[in-house]
Amino acid sequence: MTTDPDRPCPHENFDAFVDVGRITASETDPTVIGYSAEIKVTCRDCAEPFRWTGVQAGLSPRGPMCSVDETELRAPLRPASADPDFGMGLPGFAVNFRGGN
Repeated sequence: MTTDPDRPCPHENFDAFVDVGRITASETDPTVIGYSAEIKVTCRDCAEPFRWTGVQAGLSPRGPMCSVDETELRAPLRPASADPDFGMGLPGFAVNFRGGN
């Protein structure tokens, strides 16, 4: 696609980058206690990153969250055969934004 610098990109083609990680008990204990997927999406034509909407910034084993700049979705996952509470004992953090004057 040829880009016209005087017009905004129509964002018609995309690249998704997914990194799936195994979370182990510790550096010395290789027991897998959870899994996480980190997902980024960019426009293939102009390389603009996309932001995740409706997701709180942070990291949690209980549900999807995003990076502070909203460009990376961090989602816990488990094998289909695992118990529904697999990975729930992992620590996490959240970033809260407050409107200030």
